[in-house]
Amino acid sequence: MKIERRKFLLGAAALPAVSLAGNVDVKPSGVRRLRLGVISDIHITDAASTAPLEAVLRIFDRSKVDGVIACGDLTDYGTEPQLELLANTWFKVFPDGKRSDGKPVANLMHYGDHDTSGNTYRRCKPCVKLYPDENEMRKMLLSRNRKQAWERCFREPWAPIVHKRVKGYDFVLSHFTRGEPGNPRGDNTPGLEAFMAALKLDPKKPFFHSQHRLYRDTVCGPYSWGRDDGASTALFASKYPNVIAFCGHGHQCSANDQVLWQGAFTAMEVPALRYCITMPGRENGFSLLDRPFTRPAYTMGEMRVGEGFDFTRQGLLVDVYDNCINISRHEFKYNARTGHDFMIPLPSPGNRPYAFENRRRTVPAPVFPEGAAIEVREIRAKDRVGDEQDLYELTFPPASMTATTPRANEYEVCVETQWGDVIKTVATRRFYSRSYIWGDAHDRKPVVCRMLKSDVPVKRPARFVVRAMNSYYVCGEALMTEFKERKEA
Repeated sequence: MKIERRKFLLGAAALPAVSLAGNVDVKPSGVRRLRLGVISDIHITDAASTAPLEAVLRIFDRSKVDGVIACGDLTDYGTEPQLELLANTWFKVFPDGKRSDGKPVANLMHYGDHDTSGNTYRRCKPCVKLYPDENEMRKMLLSRNRKQAWERCFREPWAPIVHKRVKGYDFVLSHFTRGEPGNPRGDNTPGLEAFMAALKLDPKKPFFHSQHRLYRDTVCGPYSWGRDDGASTALFASKYPNVIAFCGHGHQCSANDQVLWQGAFTAMEVPALRYCITMPGRENGFSLLDRPFTRPAYTMGEMRVGEGFDFTRQGLLVDVYDNCINISRHEFKYNARTGHDFMIPLPSPGNRPYAFENRRRTVPAPVFPEGAAIEVREIRAKDRVGDEQDLYELTFPPASMTATTPRANEYEVCVETQWGDVIKTVATRRFYSRSYIWGDAHDRKPVVCRMLKSDVPVKRPARFVVRAMNSYYVCGEALMTEFKERKEA
């Protein structure tokens, strides 16, 4: 059954015609001062797992980056042989710390919790194969000799907090150091405030900080997974509005615009090279917070975004100019952008253009293509926990990125029923497109969503309504079916 598109505006008026950047009106001026490649959560296990890293580093080499930030979880199971595999890959692409054109490239990597938490992670099949004896494997843990292992593999000094300068810009790198004095859980960086005070940084110039865990109460909001204890957020908010702060650990897909946050300072969650997760509560999401599954079960299985090393491969290219910083989000399987670039004005303006409340007002809603329609069919299929269910399967074109509108971050599907002159929403579910983790150009297949047949009332006029939602939960014009009664079986 094909239902033609019908116009349905959310709210009393159409959304205003504004540029995608919203209230961010800046273009790069002058020469590019610095280019960075930024990745996180590489999770090296064995030699085969170094292939995606090598591929991305070669992209960074061709892009002529001046440095590469990696926000922790360099290894998957925290053993020195895994770190050595990563270091060997680094020097294979950047021998003696130089690009293929002979220019230097800075190693701006640091440890994450998988590297130094002291776990043996016995689920790692390559580790078990190499070290079937638990005691032998424990001898290889980076938590036992994190300093010596780093210095041997990367041929440079190691300290819990490191300062480096690249082309006149300062970088402060906080290693994840669970077990260090004052840091039993690893949720903070002991000594960071004193360390930074001693640097006497120029307050008028941006500098960069990187740590593994998310800066609490910043990126992806209060529902994000993997936040620190808030010490870094408090420090930067009180003293360092000029910091550009990178973090990993959350594995959030970079198609979600909320990976960039601006408040008293600027923070960016870096997507994972190994696999991405989504926000919780979506019918086909891939989120640790959705486990264990609750009843009623989600209508669809998880998006397969965590299988093997051919998945995800996301990261950033960051260009620094005198008047702005441009952050380009990429997935490197197809080397395509996952969303429009972020353009951060310098010096950081007082109106905080990338604050969520500002973006919610100014970023347009996604737009379905002209003539879009919903296909509806009845099926019987398994839900998330494997139970057979009677379902309605809805298929419709994606709301793709345009020059002035973002791609849909997710879709809201509602069942509406008519009671006299009142229209009521009786069921609402949220979904991602199947190709959400890829660049917009590779997310053009029809979106598939499934609703329980029991969501649709019997002997009552009902319809399906589909809305495309941006990253700030703003919906635009909807697709909908005609009202139709469902008869009892």
